[in-house]
This record gives sequence, structure tokens and C-alpha cells, in this order.
Amino acid sequence: MLDLRTALRILAVAVLVPALMLATSARAQEAAAPTVQVHLPGLTAQGPVLTAPTVTIGFTGADADGPTGLPTRVRFLFTAAEIGGVPVATRADYDAHVDELIAWDDPVWSPWMPYPDEPAQAAVTFPMLEADRYYLFAVQVLDTLGAVSVGRGYAAEVAHIHVLAGFYRPEVVLNEYFMGSSTAPLRASSIAAGQPLNFSWTASAAAYGGDIVSCRYGWDLADPDDPNDPGWAVPPGDELRAPERIFNEGLHVFSLKVVDDSGQSTLRQWQLSVVPFVDVHNQLELLLIDQVVDANVNNWPDIDGNPMNDESYRNAYWHFLAEGSGGVQGFDWDRDRFDHRDLVGYADLVAYKAVLCYASSNVQQLMFGLLRPQNGVDRYNWLAPYQVGGGNLMLVGANSMESVLEALPNYMAPLFFETPEEIMAIGAQDFVVGFGRKTLPDGSEVLRGTTMYPFATAGLSVLDWTTSSTMRIYARPFTMMSADRRVDCVGLKALVIDDGFRANWAVAAGDLADTVFTEPTIDWQDAMYAAGGTLGIVHNTFPFRGDEFVDANISSRTTSFGRQWCFGAPDDRCIEPMVRGVARFDWLREYHWAEGDTGWPASAYSAAELDGMCGELALTAYDGQVRGSAKTNGQTYGWLSYKNVADKPGGQPDVYWGFDPYRFDHVQSKKMVRWVLDMFGLDVAP
Repeated sequence: MLDLRTALRILAVAVLVPALMLATSARAQEAAAPTVQVHLPGLTAQGPVLTAPTVTIGFTGADADGPTGLPTRVRFLFTAAEIGGVPVATRADYDAHVDELIAWDDPVWSPWMPYPDEPAQAAVTFPMLEADRYYLFAVQVLDTLGAVSVGRGYAAEVAHIHVLAGFYRPEVVLNEYFMGSSTAPLRASSIAAGQPLNFSWTASAAAYGGDIVSCRYGWDLADPDDPNDPGWAVPPGDELRAPERIFNEGLHVFSLKVVDDSGQSTLRQWQLSVVPFVDVHNQLELLLIDQVVDANVNNWPDIDGNPMNDESYRNAYWHFLAEGSGGVQGFDWDRDRFDHRDLVGYADLVAYKAVLCYASSNVQQLMFGLLRPQNGVDRYNWLAPYQVGGGNLMLVGANSMESVLEALPNYMAPLFFETPEEIMAIGAQDFVVGFGRKTLPDGSEVLRGTTMYPFATAGLSVLDWTTSSTMRIYARPFTMMSADRRVDCVGLKALVIDDGFRANWAVAAGDLADTVFTEPTIDWQDAMYAAGGTLGIVHNTFPFRGDEFVDANISSRTTSFGRQWCFGAPDDRCIEPMVRGVARFDWLREYHWAEGDTGWPASAYSAAELDGMCGELALTAYDGQVRGSAKTNGQTYGWLSYKNVADKPGGQPDVYWGFDPYRFDHVQSKKMVRWVLDMFGLDVAP
């Protein structure tokens, strides 16, 4: 790109070629003249273009009958648009005086110079023009045979500009990795203590024919107009991102100043109010969060037809935390509980030593709606900093971990987090089997799944569900999981305390029952069929699907995975199994064996019948029978996570249950909840 000074230097040393203008050959006269068009943002035939004091004007020449299609030489005229000291301010003024304004023999024309080979070089920059004045830029080209362009068309070969200082400023978009983008002069956000801040930006002056010459950023400036303010992190330069910063408290302002080649600047600022950790001595005991959206369904009716899958019954279950024996001292139901209709934020969490959240994935969840990815873009999950330095989390419920995943219709289970795989393309449809890779703010590339909450904070590597009406099993595109693993067989019938957990924590048999079965008022129909002597696999009365188990692959997927290591934890694993599941099919087998039918299920059903009733991918071998057990049986449905123990105020692991404790025997499941809260260090009444 040539500026005016460079063009004038070329004039001083160039060999003029007047013969090319004064004595063209007959062949040149017969040739088609070359053409040229000026380019400038906002160029219009209606009137002058408003520009900044520094403006770059481009041009495109053409020579239709030349060997390269381009002219060989070019020259320019740049002059004040005035007649007798009066500004030429309109197109009508230009048209009336074109011969005076653009004369071919005007000495202001630059010398002829070679036409640029690269289109990007076909432009001229005029620096720091006088403000509030009108100028004309004209361009003329010459071809190999000596023919010249002869047009002086307005907004064609000639650009009419009006220079205004301060009218244009650089267009700047300030981005933060998790919080999004801002074009506002000042944006304010509340963030969590320990939340990483990664700012980047884009800047352009192309809309008015300018160029960006510098970007400068800093923190907590006293005066952004002072170039010597100590808050500036760097001198003016060409950086497009700032290094990561983390704050644990206070009010902080990130400032970005972008300057163009006219000296005009744009300031973008982002104010961050950091919600600090609360000292453990000032924290309340327990926050209870309801993230189960009341769907007004009646898929768990009791024997009288009452809708047991309803918040009025579920909330009544959780009232034990506030009432009498087994409650948490200091817990106030009205003060310390948020309903699923309430908006919960990070500031609410840090006021408490522990948070218990009962959840089930739903697009209407307000809290998780703030945390889950959207359109493939991750958002900051502030459960993580709370769990690192604020307190303990207990997350429970069928589909509860799914709450942190983007609501997509095309998942294939199991989901692997530590894999470069992202989709499985079958025909014209894509299925999500992993989370692929992503680029971090510093430009490095990592496996996206390892940065997501289930892996990074909860410590798991693989996530799966007993069965689902929305997902499919890996490599089974045409069959829903609910048909491949039918709930009548794979659904969660009972909970078993893991032997290793009981030993590690010295849990006595009287503290927690070995086996906890479903709540009789909710799951009453199996007992009714058993009493009538008609208990079998399929009665379509066991609707409890969506319970989550982890770190297991019961599909045909061959992708390898490794359980995460947390040295110093039991077995040095980040996940310690606490609760394993008993599948309904295995419960049925044990029932029939106890009744004397030790050949069940083969004694009652053929292989084809079992596949039809349970699904083709539901069963596995057991005790000599090819289809003797459900694949979901014995999996880890509840676990302790040691991922963040080292930094926790109380030093105890977090707890995740992939089942709704309300669905299981209320006396025994409440004992399990109390044990966890006592382990967290809360004051639980005897």
C-alpha cells in the first residue's frame, strides 16, 4: 500500500513517459482503453463520503485486451475540493466544475508508476488530513499499448470525501471466554471467587477506510486517558488477548484502548464484581436446592392413584432436614431452601458450608440453565469454585449429572469425556459420542470433555443411564435405548452399600442398611403381583428410568478410558463407589430362586422372549446362563468425589447419587443422607 509521501518520492526519481501520452501509435488508438474503479467504504454516487482524518482509498484497474488483464501503469490526483476557495460539497457542485477540478494536465497528478501486481497493494493512504474539509481523489491507468482511461466519473474514477475528526472510531468487540462478547463502553458482571478471566478482542477501522495501529489493555486504571497510568499492563502494541487473571475478592475493571491511524480511539471496559468466599465461621449450615421441575405427570401413582412423582410429596420427604431427629441444626426451610422456580446464583452458595441439590435434567431448570453449555459453547460452571474453596456439594437424582450437559436429542451412551471423538456420523445424521477438542484462550488445544464439569469437578470419566427414552446406545442409530435396555429389566430396584466404602469409613451395619429397596408407597405393584403369584418381567409398571451410573462401559464401544487418579484417596482414585445398584431383573431372579425356581429365567422364557422383553442389549451372562443378569446390575450409582478435597475448608469429599433418594425406602434413604451430611461436618441431630 502506497502513502502520499511514498508516491511523491517516486515522482522525484521516476522517469516520466510523456511519449506514452502525447504520441500513441495507431495500434494504441484502436485498442480498447483500460478502465479503473476507486474503492472506499461508504462510497456513493449521491454525495461525498465521510472519512476519518487518515483514509486509505483503493482502486481496481482492468485491461480487457491486455496480456495480463491489468493496466501497466497508474497515476493519482489528490486535491482539495474547492473552486475559488468555496468548498465543493455536493455532487452537483462536482458535475458543474469537473473540468476545473480534474484536469489531465494538472501538475498535482503523481508520476506514472507501475501498476501493483497484488490487489492488496492497489491502494493509497493519505495521513492526517485537515478536518472538516472536502477532497477529491482521482485515478487514471495506462495499458501496454499506451491507451489511457479517460473517465472522471463521480464515485467511479473519482472519490469525493469529507473529512471529519472524531466522527468515526474503531469498532471493537471485547470477548471473555465464558461470559461472551460486549460492544458496550462499559459492561458489568458478577463473578465467582477464583473464576478465571480470559479477555480477547477484535478491532477494525475498515468501515471507514482506516487501520488499527495499536491495542493496549490494563487492570484497575485510575485514568484510561493517562498513557502513564500504572494500571496499563503493556505498552501500545498489536496484542489481541490478555493473559488469564484470577481474583478472589473485590471490584476490578479490565480496560482496552484501541487506536486507529487517525489517532481516534475506542475504550472498552468490563467491570467485575468478585463474590468472595465466606469464612467458614460465618457460613450457615446447609442450602437445599430443588432442581426437579414439576412436570405434572402421574407416572408414579400410589395404590390410590395419587401422583407420587410430584413436588408436594418429594418436598415433604426433604422436610426431615428441618424437623426433629435427624435434622440439621440451624437449617431453616423458609430461609435455606430454593425452589426450582427460584433463581440461584453463586453468591447464594458461598454463604453455606454445604449444598444439597436434588435435580433431574430439564430445559426449564433455572440454576442449571445458567451453567450448561449452549450451542456447543461451554459456560462457566460456578459449582466448581464453590466445591474447591467454599464447601461441599451433594448432588442427587436420576438424570442429575445430565443437568450440566447441553440438552441435545442425539446422544449415544456411554458418554466418554476423555476422548477426541465427538460425533458418530451414520448416514445423514450425527450422534454425540464424546466432546472432541476445543481451543483454550491461550491458543492451546485440549480435549473438551476434560474441561467439562463431570470430568473436571466431579471426577468421573464415563457417564451412562439405566435406560432413556431420548438417547441411543453406542452404534445403535435406529433403536432408542429404552428398547435396547428396557426399564422392566434394567431399572434400579435396590441400592447396596459398597463393601469397600463400608470398610474405608468404618460404617457399622446399624448405621446404614446393606440393601435399601424402593419406597413401598411408590413401587407397590411388584409386591401386589408377587402376592398374587403372577410376578413376571413385563407388567409395564416399573417406570423408574434415567438413573445414572459411572465409569463403566456396558456397550459394544471399544474406546478405552481410564478412571481418574487422586493420590491419597481410597485406592488413589478420584471416585470412591458408595452405592451400587440392583437391577430389577436381578431382583426378580433372586426372588424366583428363593421361591425354588433356580433355573429362572431360562426355565420361564426362551432367549428370544428375553430379548423381546428386556431388549437386545440389556442382559449378560450369570451363573451359567447366557441371559442371567442385567448389564446395569452392580454398577456404581452413588460415589464420593475426591477431586477437590485438598482445597476444601472441611477436607471432605463431595457426594453424587445418580438416583432420587425419595424413590427409595424413606427411613433407610434418609439415614444415608444424614450420614453424608454428618461426614460433611454439619451438626446433624441424633
